[in-house]
Amino acid sequence: MNNSEKYKISLENAWRFFQLHAQQRMTVFNFYLIITGLVAAGIGACVTQEDTLSFAGGALGTFLSLVSFIFWKLDQRVSVMIKKSEDVIVQIESTFALPIESIFSEDHTQLNRNILLLHSPWTYGRCFRISFLTVGLIGIFFAIRNFAPHLDLHGIASSLTHCLKGQ
Repeated sequence: MNNSEKYKISLENAWRFFQLHAQQRMTVFNFYLIITGLVAAGIGACVTQEDTLSFAGGALGTFLSLVSFIFWKLDQRVSVMIKKSEDVIVQIESTFALPIESIFSEDHTQLNRNILLLHSPWTYGRCFRISFLTVGLIGIFFAIRNFAPHLDLHGIASSLTHCLKGQ
């Protein structure tokens, strides 16, 4: 097998790996959007019926934060696999491809060129992380907002004080 055939096989394998994980990443994020949309609708219903559904709103806020955390961790894993396949493609391009064919290599240098966040292109990872963080914080807000009235903070504080004095 000559270098040209090795190049083609290596590039095809790396490209398939990249394509599989990139598609998986988008599918997972689409599921995340569906789940968070449904939970947000539930939280909206709880907000309108605050006096009767405040506990449910808190539970949904907690669930929203948990879902954001889980999907963030899933996205981290897929991101690692995508980066590995990109690195392989960049290495293959640097070894075998003409400079004009080095699309992944060129993209890597362009993404790291501009330090200012607003002027540089954002990666899918950065956009997804901002989404996970924002939705997770909104979930925490609704959890605290709806559970706080049910907590006896004074009673908890006095119990802790009593336990600490007992030691």
